[in-house]
Amino acid sequence: MSRSIMPGGPKDPLDSSPLVDSSDWLRSPFDKVRRDSVANNRFLFARRIFQVSRRWRKFLSLELRERSANQSGWQALFWMSLSGGAANQRELARRVDAQESTIARALDALEQQGLVVRKTAKDDRRVKSVELTEAADPVIREINEKAGMLRDRILSHIDAADLAITVRVLGQIVERMNELEQDAERRN
Repeated sequence: MSRSIMPGGPKDPLDSSPLVDSSDWLRSPFDKVRRDSVANNRFLFARRIFQVSRRWRKFLSLELRERSANQSGWQALFWMSLSGGAANQRELARRVDAQESTIARALDALEQQGLVVRKTAKDDRRVKSVELTEAADPVIREINEKAGMLRDRILSHIDAADLAITVRVLGQIVERMNELEQDAERRN
């Protein structure tokens, strides 16, 4: 039986802290930001992105806990499925935004469950290639199904036009972040 975390389900204690539940969480500590509506909206946007991202992963992790897949584990399976069923540990750590040691432990668990196999890369023996097994297919289907149901529950009340604008704006933000990251890499 699946335990749903929405609505009325358990809350993440960090998301229900007095700070996050209060209006103070969304108030800028900087006078300049409070006085400038553009700066204030940028501040609020960044806070909301942080909150939504963190809680979204937490909700999905709670939905997937019966699978005993931790967050790094299900994210690794998800990214590997998108990349054609294979990746290396370093790339997975980057995609999941986790330490390589965290991914290594998650992959240990996934390997013990028979969902992935690790192999030494042919061209560089220091690199571990990770491949999905056939046993991972139903698990990935379940991850995608539960993620889809979660998206539907969370986003179903959002106007389609508003959602399309949000997707477009987030895409622009990602593009700008990619540009800034490339600039930083060129300088280093």
